[in-house]
Amino acid sequence: MNTKNKKLFLAPILIAFGLLLLIPIAKISAAEAKPVSIGKIDYDTLTMYVYTNNNTVVYYSTDKTTWYEVEGNKTTENDAFLMDISWVNSSDDITLYFKGENDKTIQNVTLPAKDTSLKVILDKTDNTFTFENCDAATHFEWKKANDYVWNKVPLDMKSASYQSFLKTIEGLLVKGAKVSFRIPQTVGTNEKNVGARPSKEVNITLAKRANAPSVKVNANKLMLNTTLSMEYFSDRKNVWIECDKNMTIEDIAPTTLFRNGSKSVTLKIRTAATTNKAYSKTAFLKINGQAGAPTIGDNSKDVSYYYQNGKLMLQFNNASKTDVYSYAIVKPGSTFNETTTAFTMMNTNKAKVITATTAPEGSTIYIRKQGINENTTKGIELELASEVNSFKVTYPKQ
Repeated sequence: MNTKNKKLFLAPILIAFGLLLLIPIAKISAAEAKPVSIGKIDYDTLTMYVYTNNNTVVYYSTDKTTWYEVEGNKTTENDAFLMDISWVNSSDDITLYFKGENDKTIQNVTLPAKDTSLKVILDKTDNTFTFENCDAATHFEWKKANDYVWNKVPLDMKSASYQSFLKTIEGLLVKGAKVSFRIPQTVGTNEKNVGARPSKEVNITLAKRANAPSVKVNANKLMLNTTLSMEYFSDRKNVWIECDKNMTIEDIAPTTLFRNGSKSVTLKIRTAATTNKAYSKTAFLKINGQAGAPTIGDNSKDVSYYYQNGKLMLQFNNASKTDVYSYAIVKPGSTFNETTTAFTMMNTNKAKVITATTAPEGSTIYIRKQGINENTTKGIELELASEVNSFKVTYPKQ
């Protein structure tokens, strides 16, 4: 047999031998393949791990009739596909079916619908939130509406994280903001434990705080123009207290009065919250301590008096247009009230003549330094009318 005939004779034998070598390999590969399985399901990234389990190709279907090859990033760990599931409708429970090229056992995984029952209610009276229809949840997530990052917070209102969240909300109320809430996802681990999608988002508008109320102190009536819709902060009790209408200094800042220590204080006053409106920004009102009363007497540098021709002569020794005093006459049987009794201003050291008709025997004359109302435009600070001094009118007997 020549060389050419030998080659022709051996060729079929070699091909057959090669095929025999390939047959066991295919059989081993098919024997090692197992049903396709599902791993981590992440509803934030909308991806799902599909483990090939030694199948050369993996297919999926939504109806077990039409099958598509699973495509996606192939991971080296456990030979899995990272499958995109963003196309899966989130408004219903959707079942996906999987099978392998080698092991054709059909596996199914049901991706849950998004929960749309969440309710978030803001109580504007104290800026607290109530979460409804989320009994199984332990946390919620929130973000500013135009932000991309969700912040996870425990539903436990006593937790430090929850209290920190409330402080952040307080800050947002200064300018106003829109915020979004949801219950976070529960990551799935396999086809039997598919987890849960994040709930629907609930959007809440945080209205900008109203401007602070315009609160003024009447330096001479020793009274503030407060209303029933306002509240002030009590440092002693560490709480906000509802204001009365037209509160007196004695009511709201008693320690500023001379008789109570003459201490300067800064009041915090705001418009109180209602069921429909959050509390306003805070007005800060500084009240300096009240000055002591002017001295009265023959040798007094402040005020002196004497009787002449049956009349009372009242002299304000240092009175001027920039150093104003005032006096009030309370007749017998009447009562002095520092907020309601009418005072007459004196801005001259010329003696004031007061008749016995105006100030009958037994009347009481009250003297004080006139107060100065605050004028921020002119840079004038508040100065309360001073404490009062007084004397009884006793005309000399003729």
